[in-house]
Amino acid sequence: MVPTWLILSTTVVLLVLWLALAAWVIGARVKHDRLVRLRRRDAALLAGGADPSRWSRRRLWRTADGDWLPGTAEAAREIVSHDRARLRRMTHGDGHRRSHALRVTTRGGSPFAFRLLRSALETDDAGLRAAIVAIAAEHQTPPADDLLLQILINGSHPRSRTATELAPRARRLAPSLIDLADHVEPEVRYWALMLLRDASDKPGVHAAAVRCSSDPSGTVRSAAARLLGATRATDVQQILRALLTDEIFFVRSHAARAVGEVGAEGLADDIAALLADTSWWVRAAAKESLFLLGDSGLEAAAEMLENEDGFARDGAREVVSAFRRESRPLELVG
Repeated sequence: MVPTWLILSTTVVLLVLWLALAAWVIGARVKHDRLVRLRRRDAALLAGGADPSRWSRRRLWRTADGDWLPGTAEAAREIVSHDRARLRRMTHGDGHRRSHALRVTTRGGSPFAFRLLRSALETDDAGLRAAIVAIAAEHQTPPADDLLLQILINGSHPRSRTATELAPRARRLAPSLIDLADHVEPEVRYWALMLLRDASDKPGVHAAAVRCSSDPSGTVRSAAARLLGATRATDVQQILRALLTDEIFFVRSHAARAVGEVGAEGLADDIAALLADTSWWVRAAAKESLFLLGDSGLEAAAEMLENEDGFARDGAREVVSAFRRESRPLELVG
């Protein structure tokens, strides 16, 4: 039998440890919230015309390294102007101090900022590379655009995350992205096409999508199909017809949706045939597309009501019922 004193002692120790942990968590949260308030207050003061040269180094660093707010750049510029030696040492250091120094250097408009960021990309520290992407994303400038494109190409940071930062810049970067659609690496071609969907009306985009529709990579062909749909081009029916019979299911799926997006009514029968596809994703896309094609989609679906394939009959009934209810495409695949 366990002695009572041992049970009580263990209970008290565990209680004290739990209280200590709770106090540490609450204290850390309070400290963080206070830091955020101070940064916002000081940034607002600088945005309102306060003189940063009268502030202490600590206060300037606290403000310059916080959230990107109006007034943050003023604090960073003051540090770049009067604390260059320390900044230079920190930008060649390691860990979090290096990323903080790179952020302040870039925000402060140092002429060496983006050269330092490119140099830091060579590190094995994935966290630092992620910080570099975040730093570049704060700036809507040609050097920042070029750096993000470089990171997308070399893959030093997950390309999906880099593409997220490039998406708001896609329209002005359309010429560069069109060039990347012919890159030797399939993943780069894929992301270039995906980004071009936000610039589908730009010259050369339509041609890039057509060119990549016969790419050896299935992911690139699927991105080309999505881009063709985004262009709303009316002269791509033959290209889409070929993609509808692609050996890879997700290419067929995106091609089917593209047919509905461009309103290619001449392909309604081809889309209806996909109601019997072996892939659920393709069948779902076909139903959405038939609805978007209007009367021609309804006629093609009606012809499939007596098809020998059970999936095709069920899908056709869903489409016809949706037209009767004047429903939305997403209700077809719920």
